[in-house]
Amino acid sequence: MPDFKLARTLEGHRGDVRGVIFPRPELIASVSRDCTLRTWKHLPGSADSQFGVEWAPEVTYQSPKYLNSIAWMDDTGLIASAGLAQSITVSSPGANHVPEYVLNGHDSNVCALDYNSGVLLSGSWDKTARVWVNRQCKYILRGHEQAVWAVLVLAPDQYVTGSADKTIRLWSGSKVTGVYTGHADVVRSICRIGEDRFASCSNDGSVRIWNFSGSCLAELYGHSSFVYSLAYSPATDEVVSSGEDRSVRVWKDGECVQTIMLPCTSVWTVAVNSENGDIAAGGSDGTVRVFSRNDKSWATKEEIAKFDEQVAGYAISANEVGNINKEKLPSHEALEVPGTKIGQVIMVKTAYASVDAYQWTGEKWAKIGEVVSGVGSKQKQIYDGQEYDYVFDVDIQEGAPPLKLPYNATENPYSAAQRFLEKNELPLSYLDETAKFIEKNTGGVRLGTQTPLEDPYGSRYIPGQQDSSTTYSQQEATASSPKRVRFSLFPQKTFLYIKKANVPMLIKKTQEFSATKGPSASISTSEICEASEILAASESSLSADAANKVAALGLKIIREWPAAEKLGGIDILRIVVGGLDDAEIVSEILSVIFETPGIFDVPNNAMMATRLFVNLFQTELGKSIIQQADTREMILDQARALVGSGVSKLTEVALATLLLNFSVLVVLDNEVETAFSVIGIMTEYLSVVKDAEAAYRLIVAFGTVLTISSPEIIEAGKSLDGKKVVHDLKETFVSEKRIQTASDDVLQLLK
Repeated sequence: MPDFKLARTLEGHRGDVRGVIFPRPELIASVSRDCTLRTWKHLPGSADSQFGVEWAPEVTYQSPKYLNSIAWMDDTGLIASAGLAQSITVSSPGANHVPEYVLNGHDSNVCALDYNSGVLLSGSWDKTARVWVNRQCKYILRGHEQAVWAVLVLAPDQYVTGSADKTIRLWSGSKVTGVYTGHADVVRSICRIGEDRFASCSNDGSVRIWNFSGSCLAELYGHSSFVYSLAYSPATDEVVSSGEDRSVRVWKDGECVQTIMLPCTSVWTVAVNSENGDIAAGGSDGTVRVFSRNDKSWATKEEIAKFDEQVAGYAISANEVGNINKEKLPSHEALEVPGTKIGQVIMVKTAYASVDAYQWTGEKWAKIGEVVSGVGSKQKQIYDGQEYDYVFDVDIQEGAPPLKLPYNATENPYSAAQRFLEKNELPLSYLDETAKFIEKNTGGVRLGTQTPLEDPYGSRYIPGQQDSSTTYSQQEATASSPKRVRFSLFPQKTFLYIKKANVPMLIKKTQEFSATKGPSASISTSEICEASEILAASESSLSADAANKVAALGLKIIREWPAAEKLGGIDILRIVVGGLDDAEIVSEILSVIFETPGIFDVPNNAMMATRLFVNLFQTELGKSIIQQADTREMILDQARALVGSGVSKLTEVALATLLLNFSVLVVLDNEVETAFSVIGIMTEYLSVVKDAEAAYRLIVAFGTVLTISSPEIIEAGKSLDGKKVVHDLKETFVSEKRIQTASDDVLQLLK
């Protein structure tokens, strides 16, 4: 029987793929930490190609929280998915977005799903499993002492569950009929094998085969770390497993017949198509990969070579393989001797004194990575389900939990720094300093105060309702060593944007409001679905055509819906404005915003419009329109109107960010005229600002404007009582070290 080879690489998820199903040869579905359920359908191709030329991805459901479990409901053609939201959503394949129905009942993360014979079984961190029939909870299975990580439906009234309490339980109805022990750690997955057996896997690194009497028939060892997922191939009577050791392993008759290494640390999930035996695997790199034994399904030679290079180039920490004495390692000549068993790993010394790891495939030695020196602690550290050489603690404020900055020794420090800044929504202007810190330090790092970025709608989307604040600026880092690293505050040269969006809630409320409108003002279901998919993907990719389509929908809402319902339209424009490339459309948006009566009378509309103005600075087109005198003055007039009007914290931060962006524009283009316009608003705002994050951004903006090469600007700052305003700010925020530091620097400029 030939080996499995790469057939397809399915990319699209922006986070770890935590669950995958492969119900039909032409259909794959996956769930991810990026909060999406995606379906992948192959497009028709040549007659001799099983899959055709391409798999077409669609976002089927966008969850408010990350998803980690999935099941195929074969008799209905529906997909069940669940995760941190605690509910189970049942959706039709395709870009539908709106679930067919939702099942509620669990009190914590729903981490396991299985379906068979009209029964849906779910397992949760709440230590229970629930049996669902006809959309109702039939049984609650209680008895496990810890989270239920694995579930299996054997028959309409017979189930198997596995738990973090290390036990497996057999149930008849709601009664426990057997408790199976043997695993030394968390039971992570269970799959059925034929009519009389099942398999389980565990964090103890083993796969076990059981009969339903509770006897362990076999223990399979080969994985070198946690084993996360199992699947069974009835066509070949093989068990497939995946785990934390980067591998997918194929087992037959108790032996590992093939090990497939992947270029990611965690292979969270694996599925087998029962018709053709092909394997789908999802990992921590956000990718689903399909492997096949059918040579007509294999990827091109170039794609397979690229995959092999990715695997071979993957770095393996010496901590994973124990102490290594390079002097005693064999040279590459050792690869001329065949391995003793499939999956055997050896290390060889290269001509450049590095160490390569090779694995025996049964036919040849395949390079699976380069062994790098262990760093940091003796063991790699786990963060967000992945292993890292370093995980720095980043203290954000006294009494608050630290942020985590993960880094691997083989990683580009700039890539790790950018990932950290973007994930925590910190300014990319700190990229150099963060990367240099990673390069030079092995201790903790301390940054200035930060409060969480929150959604303007809160938990409910109610236009006119105000909510809490948002942040992402920091200014200094301190290593655990005596050396102190100080970020240069002035002038700020990077524009800040406010991109985060609660797309599911936005779409939900748009649907609700649209349902109350007549034919001319309502929005069709197809338009809403298309907008939902575009908005959900906007953070990673947004074409001009897609942005134009959604912008038209936002403009329609603003033009035709009441003031209290316009927030969604403004938010849509705020999300997509960075993708627009047509000056007429951007100008039309601003005209509609400023010419629509009463739009700024609703506080949240004013806040969201300010965020829209902030995001105009993303593109050269947006900046060029802002620099037009009439546009600039309209925006600044609206900013003046908000100062001192008792606005929410969200509005304060949005306004401060807008002024900060204007200050960056002033410095980069030496816009003295604009500097005079904004400095007056800044000093007035500094005297009344209440939110600490807004105050910090504002003082940085003020300091940035003062660095422009014009003595008149310094004099303007003094004549506007700049010194007094800054001293008062220090007294107001006496406990905010970052504001104190920035204020002292501004006072130096005003001397």
